[in-house]
Amino acid sequence: MPSNPEQAAAGFDPVERGRSIVVRVRPLTRERFAPFGEVIEAGHPEQRRIVNDGTAERFHDLANIDPGPQGRAIVSIFRSRPRELPLPLVSMERHPLASQAFVPLSGRRWLVVVAPAGGPPVAEGLVAFLASGEQGVNYAPGVWHHPLIALDAPSDFLVVDRSGPGENCDETILDRPARVETVDDGGPRHGDDR
Repeated sequence: MPSNPEQAAAGFDPVERGRSIVVRVRPLTRERFAPFGEVIEAGHPEQRRIVNDGTAERFHDLANIDPGPQGRAIVSIFRSRPRELPLPLVSMERHPLASQAFVPLSGRRWLVVVAPAGGPPVAEGLVAFLASGEQGVNYAPGVWHHPLIALDAPSDFLVVDRSGPGENCDETILDRPARVETVDDGGPRHGDDR
């Protein structure tokens, strides 16, 4: 049984093995991720605009970038090394003053692990999503999330973050061991011919 409303809304259910929690991974969708922020992706007709004399499509207003009080939005690129599975989940972080967006630039799938905003996250409350190489996320202010998790190969991410006064990064260790064992979706990986 899901331990929180966000897990229930996303259709998640952790598995306990001994003292360690195995976090199941589901495909990233707008509906499942809504309690934690926004999915950034093209393809939704209501956000589509034709621009540049008809030579380009603009997918408009995909995320609410919130730099917080006295902050300003900045754009960076993170280069992330791939992680191996099974992946132990030990620490989480949150940005209480502002949103934080990650958009993959390398076209590779990646893993998103989150917990509800509020008090310290617990292993049983973790929710994991498999994002395609064409999906980004915008974490709402205060949402707990695992540090960036690239899969398969080194990957670059465009990051929209906050610069400004105040402490905007809280880090914590989970209350008990957790891990992701597999993310195999059966689909092709970047560069695969299968």
